[in-house]
Amino acid sequence: MGLFDRLAGKPAELTSKSALVLSAITIIAADGVIEESEINDLAKIVRGDKKSIDVAMQVLKANQFPGVIDLVAQKLDEKQKIATLAILCDLAMADGVLAGEEKTVLQMYMDKFKISEETMKPIIEAIAIKNDFSVLTKFFLLFFGFFPAFMHRLFCP
Repeated sequence: MGLFDRLAGKPAELTSKSALVLSAITIIAADGVIEESEINDLAKIVRGDKKSIDVAMQVLKANQFPGVIDLVAQKLDEKQKIATLAILCDLAMADGVLAGEEKTVLQMYMDKFKISEETMKPIIEAIAIKNDFSVLTKFFLLFFGFFPAFMHRLFCP
């Protein structure tokens, strides 16, 4: 034990939730820019659990990327790994496009988690459909064309 080790404090210990948060942070930061929408998506995952964010950030500061992927993998069982990959795919494809850096990081998680393409294919296809807003264009035009008039009639006598 070094002279200053006692001052460093106890290292943060990942839980399965903070491991998910850590992996989400690495995905949203993969392109070097964290957008406000990505922060909002992260908030949905965290659901007010500030401790999970704090632990994830402490672990990220103490361990360099991509080494944190090993730490995340050690904390998750197989079902949690699949769920985490689904969440990470959804985060990465939230804008409808999978950027190069995000794709690389996702592949790193998939390889480390030892999850097959066969397992991930239906999940990725569902997420791609979910995030393809072009299929909803007609719906939005109809809805938003009708909705303001409906609300006006409802609330303005």
